[in-house]
Amino acid sequence: MPAWLEVLLNLSGYAGFVAIASRGTACPGNSADESIYNGER
Repeated sequence: MPAWLEVLLNLSGYAGFVAIASRGTACPGNSADESIYNGER
């Protein structure tokens, strides 16, 4: 596999991870950490 293709795959995988992570934190009140901080576990 060419080196440029490997770099392209790494960058696209990182960008996808960041997109999913940032979209996941955009939903308020759904994470376990927020429930623990609010005292509603």
